[in-house]
Amino acid sequence: MRGLLLCGMLLLAVPGAWAEGLRVDAMRLSPDAAWQRGDAVQEKEDGVYLLEWPISSQSSGRSGVFPEPGAQLTQGVALQVALPRRATPLKADAESFHAQLRKIWATQYGKGAEIGEIEIAGVRWITCRRLAGNGGATVFQLATVHQGRAYSLLAFASPQAVGLPKPIHDLLAGVNFGPEARPWVATRVIAAQPGGLALEALVQGDAERLGQDGMLTGYGIEYTRPPDTANAGQRLAWFMDGFKWRNRAGRDERLPIRLRGHLEARVPARVEGAPAAVSIALQVAAESSTGVEADVSLLDLCAPAAELDAALARLEQGARAPLERLARERPATCPALPVAAPPKGLLAQPGQGVAQTLEFSFPPALPPAAGLSRVQIVAVRPRLVGNEDELGQNLLRQLGLYFVYAP
Repeated sequence: MRGLLLCGMLLLAVPGAWAEGLRVDAMRLSPDAAWQRGDAVQEKEDGVYLLEWPISSQSSGRSGVFPEPGAQLTQGVALQVALPRRATPLKADAESFHAQLRKIWATQYGKGAEIGEIEIAGVRWITCRRLAGNGGATVFQLATVHQGRAYSLLAFASPQAVGLPKPIHDLLAGVNFGPEARPWVATRVIAAQPGGLALEALVQGDAERLGQDGMLTGYGIEYTRPPDTANAGQRLAWFMDGFKWRNRAGRDERLPIRLRGHLEARVPARVEGAPAAVSIALQVAAESSTGVEADVSLLDLCAPAAELDAALARLEQGARAPLERLARERPATCPALPVAAPPKGLLAQPGQGVAQTLEFSFPPALPPAAGLSRVQIVAVRPRLVGNEDELGQNLLRQLGLYFVYAP
């Protein structure tokens, strides 16, 4: 909470350039032209943006209380503001944070502090007004919460200031919580592929169901990268061969079992904008007498980096349970979970192929708290059309293509 407790500093004024647009994680501000930037060296050392409002400024919107002669603010400066450059990830919800902050301020500053709240342009700020330790300025501390992070501001005004000075009010009225213009980048493609023993176990169930009435003679899967693709692309193909015995007019006949198909997906290597539409070029082919459907879904995951890496490693072996657990146990300090888009599908009829472009919307690429990683996963999974006990269904339900995007 360092950014919320910058209580003892008095800013030093030096000639500075006009203030430009500022960003603190998801919060953007556009200061009035009268605001000037403070000392660049002090900004870097303290990890803050420093803003100064000169006494001589004649902004059309200027009003409020300003320093009287002899006030112990820096000469020529009416107001000074320190804005921490990074928001503080929270370990609790917004209401718990507000209650805790009020207690901290009340304990630290006692009865001399006026603690309350104010709403400016739809944003709720918890406020603390008090005199600086030397009595030379009135200090305003303000904090708000957005998507699991606390944003704060520290301001110095005249010792006679009662209400929040209008330039500071106007500065906060221009606060906009919007997505940072950061892209999502495809970092890896995971081809879910059970190992040899696991693959054999999947097929064994089909072999046992055939029993004495037939036999499986071969099966396999293959992942390849499509040629001539600048984007992230992958192709999955599968087959299963065998036969069934059928008695017809007293004679045993061998009926062939032949399952073949493939799917191919291509996604953009980079996704710009917030939110942004993502086009997924999908091809599905059912090369035998059983139809095939590809289910496409989008998963937003935010979790401790080591746990996420471990879950993705398990996914390569066909195990989805670790990822599903992380989705259920999303930390409270992660960016808010967007409304989940329903899965989409593409159906290939028996002996046919089909191609289509599906679209999903990626949320803003807001950074998670320290120690956490956030990814978007485009999951493309095949399944046979028909009964759940269809021969080959056990095999296909463990396969899939997973395109992993990170900010």
